[in-house]
Parts: sequence; structure tokens; C-alpha cells
Amino acid sequence: MESLRDKIAIVGIGETEYSFKLNRGARELITEAIYKALDDAKISPKDIDGVVTESTWVQQFLNHPELALGLGINTRYAGGIGSTGNGNVASFHLAAKAIAAGQADTVLTYFTNGYGSQQDIPKTASGARREDITRGIKDSFEAPYGSNGPRIYFAQVANRYMYEYGLTKEQFSRQLGAIAINNRRNAVLNGRGVEKEPLTYEDYLNSRMIADPLRLFDFCRWNDGACAWIVTSAERAKGFPHAPVYVTGMGSSWTPEARGDYWTQGGKNYLYKPHMAVALDRALQMAGISRGDLDFAQIYDAYTIMVLIFLESLGFCKKGEGGAFVESGAISLEGSLPIDTHGGNLSHSYINMASHIVEAVRQLRGDAGACQIKDAEYGMIEGGSSWEEFVTILRRA
Repeated sequence: MESLRDKIAIVGIGETEYSFKLNRGARELITEAIYKALDDAKISPKDIDGVVTESTWVQQFLNHPELALGLGINTRYAGGIGSTGNGNVASFHLAAKAIAAGQADTVLTYFTNGYGSQQDIPKTASGARREDITRGIKDSFEAPYGSNGPRIYFAQVANRYMYEYGLTKEQFSRQLGAIAINNRRNAVLNGRGVEKEPLTYEDYLNSRMIADPLRLFDFCRWNDGACAWIVTSAERAKGFPHAPVYVTGMGSSWTPEARGDYWTQGGKNYLYKPHMAVALDRALQMAGISRGDLDFAQIYDAYTIMVLIFLESLGFCKKGEGGAFVESGAISLEGSLPIDTHGGNLSHSYINMASHIVEAVRQLRGDAGACQIKDAEYGMIEGGSSWEEFVTILRRA
């Protein structure tokens, strides 16, 4: 477990501006983010000899061979892992193994999703958009009952959560609103994301209902942008301009694996993702720390209800107590576990955890501006659990 602890470090980060609609192609955004990461590390494309990305989305915009040919990268190693948010967080797993095995010295990762302009959303070989692949099944078995799309799915989860834990709509609104308001506050302080105006509880309550009980501000933003980061060996990292940020812990798990002690508290497993705790436990074991040592957590926050359930599933609070946890102020910049310190998917940008990674590096460099967590030493990045879960823990130099 300890063999890869602190063996690699992040030495360069880059990001484009974030906007609801930039009207720029995905390749252009990716290229800009990469060149900014290269400039941050003060190296050229020829210094990159490895490329690792998530495997299901971004390569349909710009695949590894095209990238290498276009930028003049002398690739010795290329690989893909996981999907979207989990794949971005898992990229460190492949990069660390490639560098440790001597297959690469300096590895680049990049990501965009094209959600804002919708210009380049990837299509399958048959020409159908990815979101249309299961359209026949959805039209037959979901749409007739009013269940169509993630907004409806997560509204169903939210309603079940309310029922299981005996919450009134007013109580539940306060809990979800606390998450939305927290992340908006962070985004306003950060200033780099799409949302720059404060959000009050009255604003939250007065926003339109999208899928009862979820309102407008319970949902992620839908925007353009791209991110990139560069990792190298810990030994090489000492020669770069910025203090290195070490990858100190990595853990993964899949739903079928997480059984036994992780399936607890009455079998209400549809509101609990035990494999998230397994992945985090493994990352903490590699890092040699405990949950209490984490100074912040970057959590996948496409919907406020996800944050509530993920905090419980990761083991930061007990099942059914996530609402009290967020209302207590624990997730604020001044709290015991600041989350999504740049504003997250809910208010900063929805780039499938890529901007969360860039923010984590800024925090550990001490370069997060008004969002800076004092003396931050350890930060966790969680990939956005579905059937797979990846967790990466970073450490400051």
C-alpha cells in the first residue's frame, strides 16, 4: 500500500476561463489549458512523455495520438482509466504506476466536457449522441411514468431520503440550501467561476422548482471550460518553479466489492454507497493518516443531495446525519471539513472534478486567494461515485 506514497507530484496546472457559453471548440479549450499547465511548470511539450486521461469522454474530443502529433509530444506511455469525474481523479493511479515502472518521466492529463456550447458533444460510431444510446429503453420504461433524466432521478433519491429520515420539506430545504449557499460563497470568493453573485437562503427558496423537492440552485452549472495538470516523479519535482504537491494516497473500489462491515444501519443501502468508504479507507491507509487529518475535501457535487449522501457514505458523518453536519457549518471554509473550496460543480464550474483537482493544488500551494484554508496540508479529491469510486489524497511539500 505504501509503495506509491509520495512517489509522484503535481508540478503544473492550467485552466481556461469558465463561462456558460464560450462558443469555442473543445480542442481549442483543451489546448489552451495544456499550454497554461506547461507554462505553470515552465516546460515545453517535448518534455512530456506520457499522457493519461479518463477513458470514456475526453478522448472523443481529442485523443492521445492526435494530441501528441499536434503538440509535438514524444509519448512513451499513454493510458485511460475510469469515466469522467472518477476517471480524472483516477488518472493519478495510472500516472504513478507508469512513472514508477520507468515508462514515463512526466505525464499530462487534460479534460473538458463541452457542456456549455454543446458544439462537440461526442457521438458513437453510429452517429448517435452518447445521451441517446439508451433512448429506446428510457422511452419505454421511464418516460411514460415521468422519470426522464438525472434531474428526475435525483429528485426521487431526495424524496426517499426525506421519507427514510422523517424530514419535513422545510427541514430538508434548509439542509440542501446550506450546501448550495456554502458552495456559492466559495465561488464568489474564488472569482474564477461562472457564478459571481452571492446566494441567500431567500434566493434559494424563491428559485423555481425543477423536480420536487429540488430547486434551481440544487443543480450544477452547465458551462464550458477545460483543465490540465502535469505530474512527475517526486525527485524530478524538486526542480520545478512551484513547490510540488505530492500524491500521497490513492484508493479505489467498486459496488459489488463493498460488503460485510460496510453494509450497516438497517440495510437502507439505496441511500448509501459503501464502496466510497472502502476507497477512502484505502487512500488514507496509503497516506498514513485518518479522516481527521484532512484539511479539505473536494466532493462531486452535481446535485446538493449527492453531497449529503456522499458525506455520509465517505464516513464523515453517520447515515441520516448529513443534514445536521452541513447546517452546523462544518463544510464551510472555517469548518472542520471545508468542501468544494472553489465553489464546486454547483457554482464554480461543471468540469467533472477537473477544476476540483486544480483547486486542490492551489490550496496546497497556498495560492487559493480568498478561499485559502489556513495551513492546509492534506486534501482529498473524490471522483463522483456510481458503480466505481476513486479517491486521491494530496499533500503539500
